[in-house]
Amino acid sequence: MQPATSLLALNFALAGAREGFGPFLGVYLQHQGFDPAATGFAMGLAGLAGVLATTPVGALIDRTASKRAALALAVVDIAMGAVALVSTNNLWLIALSQLVIGVANTSIAPLIAAVTLGIVGQKAYGEQVSRNEAYNHAGNAANAALSGVLGYALGLGYVSIAIVVMAVASCGVLLTLDQGSIDHEAARGGERDERSTVRVLFETKPLLLLAGTVFAYQTANGAMLPFLAQARTAAGADPSLTTGVMTVVSQTTMVGAALLAARVARGRRHAGVLSLALGLVVIRGVFAASAASWWLVIPVQLLEGFAMGLGGVAVPALVAKIMNNTGHANAGLGGVMTAYGAGATVSPLLAGLVAQHLGFPASFLVLAAVAAVGLAMWMAGRRMLGTSSPKGQTDGASAEPA
Repeated sequence: MQPATSLLALNFALAGAREGFGPFLGVYLQHQGFDPAATGFAMGLAGLAGVLATTPVGALIDRTASKRAALALAVVDIAMGAVALVSTNNLWLIALSQLVIGVANTSIAPLIAAVTLGIVGQKAYGEQVSRNEAYNHAGNAANAALSGVLGYALGLGYVSIAIVVMAVASCGVLLTLDQGSIDHEAARGGERDERSTVRVLFETKPLLLLAGTVFAYQTANGAMLPFLAQARTAAGADPSLTTGVMTVVSQTTMVGAALLAARVARGRRHAGVLSLALGLVVIRGVFAASAASWWLVIPVQLLEGFAMGLGGVAVPALVAKIMNNTGHANAGLGGVMTAYGAGATVSPLLAGLVAQHLGFPASFLVLAAVAAVGLAMWMAGRRMLGTSSPKGQTDGASAEPA
């Protein structure tokens, strides 16, 4: 199998193994009798693990040549965590499983980015990320459909079977990927300069701006799908079928959005793609607040699909360009994904507390407001930064955030 083909197959298979229960966790815990605040706590722990682990993991990936083995270990840990989660009703053991899943999941994005950059190089990276994301979302849609059927027919706990199946498939695809096809110098964005990883991260202003924007983006977006599923379930809908349908709609939309992102980037650059994604999250939150029937839920999920599909392509492409010629590309992505993980942690906690006291519609409006703040910060920051370059970058890529 050609390396580029293996990359696409790997992204498809990894989709079902990356986040454990993903959107099904909220309705699963609700079905087990946990209130929205407890559910938000358990869901937020995976994000907390990401906050703590992502940047060190990214720095480690810049230095290791064992990227295939690291990916295999991550998906096995996620599968084991998912099985452990459905084996107990103890909130603290569920929380521990979420921590394991969170650490493993947070390593996958920088590992995939490193392998992709090492195989295709900087010039073709943006286009390849678009294709990777399309296959990833197609895999998510297939996994959501399988999970929805299993949950509906056998019970929500059986969703873990789909996670294990996709983890095994991911390891099988990894065996087809030739280790020699990965250029490890290209995978870390060139030779490392004399600065430490910490200095590179904190001295690169475009990267800091992107991290802040991504934090707002994921804080606004992270809890919308699971909490909308909980709102529909509280109104009497079947939890497995509801979550499965919502996830399939959004993930199917993301396939087209990921491919569209490459075309949009040619005219508006990836910075413009991220702006568009943030704007869609704002609109989605407002619509979700009034989504009392499936006629409104489906458009909300279409908006999620476009927002996540565009953002999923824009963020790694922006990081790769900002960090080009620094030798710290994966540490840079790790830093940005730390902000993403922080948003994933805050989102369900924030939404859970607001939903507990003011109701689900109020929680969606609060999340929409967070996205609006992120969009304003991104637009203002791009203008202020102009074309300031990270150290060592001479190819004009630093103009991307401007």
